[in-house]
Amino acid sequence: MNKFSSFFTSTSPLLLLLLGVGIEFLSKLIEKRFTSLALGLQLLAFIVIVYSLIRLLNRKRNTSRK
Repeated sequence: MNKFSSFFTSTSPLLLLLLGVGIEFLSKLIEKRFTSLALGLQLLAFIVIVYSLIRLLNRKRNTSRK
């Protein structure tokens, strides 16, 4: 669990954003066959994308204050 949480805290926001977009693309590919799995992947992608956008905006805001 520690490796999982450290991955999200140490990875750059742009890489997390690309990961979220990739998960969303994968969920759209399997949406016809496995609707419940695709819905879960879309939820996961949404959480990852929102988290990466928040980190990206906080990083830009913190660098502009210096």
